[in-house]
Amino acid sequence: MGLKRSLIVTLATAALLAACGTGSETASSGTDGEAAAVVNYVAPTEIATMDSVLVTDMNSANYIGQVQDGLYWENDKNEIQPALAEALPEVSEDGLTYTIKMREDAKWSNGDPITANDFVYALQRLANPDTAAPYSYLLAGFKNSEAVLSGEAPVEDLGVKALDDYTIEIQLDTPIPYIENLLAFTPLYPQNQAFVEEAGDAYGTSSENIVFSGPFTMSNWDGTGLTWTLEKNADYYNADSVAIDEVNVQVIKEGSTAVNLFEAGDIDNAPLTGELAKQYQGNENAVQQAKARNYWMAFNYNNEVFQNKNLREAIDYAINNEELATNVIGDGSNAVATFVPENFIFNPDTQEDFVTEVGITDKYDPEEAARLWDLAKEELGVETLDLNLLGDDDEKGKTTTQYIQGQVQNNLEGVTVNLQNVPKKNRLAQEDARDYDMVITGWAADFADGINFFELLETGGSYNRGDYTNTAYDAEIEAARGENANDPVARWANFVEAQNILVEDAAWVPLYQEVETQLRNPNLTGITFRSVGNEFDLRTATLEAAE
Repeated sequence: MGLKRSLIVTLATAALLAACGTGSETASSGTDGEAAAVVNYVAPTEIATMDSVLVTDMNSANYIGQVQDGLYWENDKNEIQPALAEALPEVSEDGLTYTIKMREDAKWSNGDPITANDFVYALQRLANPDTAAPYSYLLAGFKNSEAVLSGEAPVEDLGVKALDDYTIEIQLDTPIPYIENLLAFTPLYPQNQAFVEEAGDAYGTSSENIVFSGPFTMSNWDGTGLTWTLEKNADYYNADSVAIDEVNVQVIKEGSTAVNLFEAGDIDNAPLTGELAKQYQGNENAVQQAKARNYWMAFNYNNEVFQNKNLREAIDYAINNEELATNVIGDGSNAVATFVPENFIFNPDTQEDFVTEVGITDKYDPEEAARLWDLAKEELGVETLDLNLLGDDDEKGKTTTQYIQGQVQNNLEGVTVNLQNVPKKNRLAQEDARDYDMVITGWAADFADGINFFELLETGGSYNRGDYTNTAYDAEIEAARGENANDPVARWANFVEAQNILVEDAAWVPLYQEVETQLRNPNLTGITFRSVGNEFDLRTATLEAAE
């Protein structure tokens, strides 16, 4: 995201806040005459959509996760917990049939009961080619999914049905080792068919065009604005366990602005990068959160110059990932050279981390970069190149693109890099339209399986927005998803070989793995933080009274 982990696509991180003392003391009364627990919250970027079927970026998924519920929910260790489902699925001996019993006391915010039909409808809408849902590929392995996703069979043929109002049956063509994690993932959340169809194209584009199933509802969001409000959902089946009454959210993209407001007590959190992160190192309110999120620079292979491997590799050799992560971003993020992050997947036999096992290091070498550029110039028949680099318009996005601009121009004489920093929603749209030369993007893990990263670069994949293609690479991913689905050792070998192919091909330019550093008021405790999937969850948070 992810939601490709987008993250983002770069994919951006949500900043988490704790409530100011004044906020809780001056708020209107909550239940039983007590002061309402009000949190002032900073988001790093605008919401792109609140439609769980169409979501692509992590920031949007984070907020969908506050107002909608799935069949399952993941705790801070990414362990599966029942949510709209009563218990974990019953699984057939061959691993191809899952039966799920839903709780019968859950309802939508408009009073409709939440039923098995809502889940079936959401998956059929996700699978429908007319929806053009980027995450539809996750249904591969569901019975008849290939024919349904290609439009050759009706969505009703997808291997999911309601046995009764509160019982779901899922049938698979091949086992999916991570299916329970998928059932906790945002694009597979149930949807209210009547409401979605009545809203039509407007569904999920404003708070008035959403019906809610989760611990909070949303108001005051017009689809493009920089502020919105979350309010405790009194009709939520587990409302008694939700301690936060209201969350006032505002988008702040400049770190110094957020820090000043935090210090003044006007907001309860501020993200830290670069010099601000160094300045506040050791501050009692500074906290770090590791992410299974990697950022990289992607090439648009529709630009014929990027068909040249020497050019791609020259650009990779020109960029110092360690300096970028440590000195430029400076928020605790780490330089990477692999497609997947550290502390994400582990050898099923030895439990060794994937990144450690493959032993790939950053290619930075200015002399080698210049040599490769000379070869590329000869092969392309050019002496100069003028390239555009697309990125987000928040502070981290701007500093990252500026650094890469300098590295490439300084180390590859004759290459000019023009910067395009735009709001994240616009960046995602430009990526989708292939309207870029190079882009700073990334992925936050949706679930803890290597396939979640590696299938991003499959030929024709929904998130392969640079149209990279390599048949040998495709074969490894198809084997991991198909014939080796129940063989962890063989799947591991598929992932290792896929990683080696990407490196040999100079398919992308790895940059850094994100570690989020922020100032946070200690009065807000119990937030569920995850390194994989939606990054935070306020349903478990508790606000302590300010002293």
